Amino acid sequence: MKRRPPPRRQRQPDDGEIAAAWIRRGINDLDDSYPSEARRPLGWVAPSRDRPPPECPRHLVRHWLTGWDLRAAVRQRWDDQAAQMEAQLDKARRFLDRHSEPGKLTRSSAIALHFHVLATGERGPDYAWTWFQARMADARDEYRDAQAEGLL
Repeated sequence: MKRRPPPRRQRQPDDGEIAAAWIRRGINDLDDSYPSEARRPLGWVAPSRDRPPPECPRHLVRHWLTGWDLRAAVRQRWDDQAAQMEAQLDKARRFLDRHSEPGKLTRSSAIALHFHVLATGERGPDYAWTWFQARMADARDEYRDAQAEGLL
């Protein structure tokens, strides 16, 4: 008769891993959407900072709030970047669109559209912001050259 090996005990997560999991949960809970693969239950309300999930133990609520605050700060930064992008494009629109043809996509609109596509894609808003700043630096150089040549 063969001897079976003793059952393996699963390693229990330590307090740091549990806290990190609740920070990640707080980051994900800020998302206003419900998982697409799951059906939204009747009466479902997006979680708010004032109401941590009921399954969160009281001693770990601060970790959930840390994740919530991190995600809220990132979301605010991304919203600010979109507003700054619009403001910069409004200032440069006259120069960027000076040679545009009627009925075609203007250069400023193409830049704004590309920014939004990059921001919502895999690379994220921070990459889109870096890309946009590089495009605006190129446009500033182009503007200075045109001014120096007397074309404006």
